[in-house]
Amino acid sequence: MLHYKAFRSDSSDADALARLETTVNAWLNEAHPLVHTMTQSPCGAATVVSFLYEDDEEQRVATATAEAEVGFEPSRSISDELMITLLPQMELPY
Repeated sequence: MLHYKAFRSDSSDADALARLETTVNAWLNEAHPLVHTMTQSPCGAATVVSFLYEDDEEQRVATATAEAEVGFEPSRSISDELMITLLPQMELPY
């Protein structure tokens, strides 16, 4: 499921932007989100950075629970037969 998270700086001075960057980096390092979209926009004198993301844990659970179904059972032994496929020669349209 997609989640939304927004960060806002106090003002547009260099110290506020550095604090915003530190806060966003700390969240990214802690949560390890799978970010789909990131936007940055002004809000008066402040800057707003917003994320549309999925939790990394949700992705790991989905990957861990996915199963590959293997239903191939040949009716006869392929090793007993020689299978050769010849491809026709053709020119590439360069």
